[in-house]
Amino acid sequence: MAIPAPLPHPNEDADHLAARTSRQTFMDKAGPIRGNADASARWKAQQVTALYDTHVREVTEAYERLTERRRARLAYLESLVPVGAGIAETATPADKAVLMNAFRAAWKEAQGTDQGGRARLLAEAERFGDDAMRRAVLTFAVDHSEETILRDWTERHLDQEGYLGEVRQLRETLAGRGPERGFERQDFTPLPKPQEAYDWPLIQDAPDAQPGDRGRMVRPGVIEYGRR
Repeated sequence: MAIPAPLPHPNEDADHLAARTSRQTFMDKAGPIRGNADASARWKAQQVTALYDTHVREVTEAYERLTERRRARLAYLESLVPVGAGIAETATPADKAVLMNAFRAAWKEAQGTDQGGRARLLAEAERFGDDAMRRAVLTFAVDHSEETILRDWTERHLDQEGYLGEVRQLRETLAGRGPERGFERQDFTPLPKPQEAYDWPLIQDAPDAQPGDRGRMVRPGVIEYGRR
């Protein structure tokens, strides 16, 4: 399985750029359609509406792809820090019970001391290969955002420069916060819905109706359009 790549700056990200291209494509194509003096108003409304629907779909799909890449990258980064009991599914019931008891005892010890004490417990766990204590301290650190312990451990054991900063930014971005929020709002908010996209659904099934023609109700549920 390929390792999810770090996400580039929005100005270099394929999905940000795809959304920007979609916006520009709509504007480039809608202008000539609207300015075509030989085309009917109905045809213009239909074509501009189709262009806008495509634009909205493209922007939505680009944002979904970006979100999926962020989630995959965050899941990969989080998997690098051993948290939880870490008991293999293939372990026997007896082994599972022993490992869980060891983790619970280590967790209780980690919980019962201060951050400095947990740092010492983690150092001893690394020195003596005590996986239960390592996992207990790191789990506590993740749950309680003890960044000093996490930074020290990740810098020593992970080949991931800026690990904590990247994890924090991914979490913030997925929660709708963070420094890239402005880029997201600008790139993934579709262009304002054009008038044609309001008009066309109302008249597309009435051959005599033109954009802007709201018709007249001849009886409940029946609207009649006059030819313009």
